Amino acid sequence: MYHYLSIGSNIDPEVNIAKCIERLLTHFNIVHLFPCTYTAPEKINSDHIFLNTLMIIKSDLGAAELKRLFCQIEESLGRDRSDKDRSRKDRTCDIDLIFSDENCHPDYFRRCNETYLRQVLSHTSEKAEVCIFGSKFSDRPASVYFEGAAGDKAVIEYKADTF
Repeated sequence: MYHYLSIGSNIDPEVNIAKCIERLLTHFNIVHLFPCTYTAPEKINSDHIFLNTLMIIKSDLGAAELKRLFCQIEESLGRDRSDKDRSRKDRTCDIDLIFSDENCHPDYFRRCNETYLRQVLSHTSEKAEVCIFGSKFSDRPASVYFEGAAGDKAVIEYKADTF
């Protein structure tokens, strides 16, 4: 099953989004990752700009198991999951499972109407340079996987623009 994720941060976002992606990569070997994009806060009162990205992972885990893992990653990056107002506050990390499907089609993200998701998909939005395992992640969609022959180094394979 392919799982379509939204990832965001507005507290030290370049650092925290990279850490989040790295932690996800320790659990999921192959992903489709969209460029990290600066977006305005939505549904929260904050002066901090967000950094958001979209990711597709392949996993046999169910939604409940994925959510549990995502919450653990968020907490490991400093998010207080016990705060009942957490959805309206600044955050180090937010991982949302948007939907799941048997097929992998990055264009499926176009079904989403949230402004910040549309900004990630836009060629004209301001992209951020983020380092994942020491490699710069650019402004094009990529697949990220581990190269077993070279000491499990992360390899970023850029894709043609698919969004």
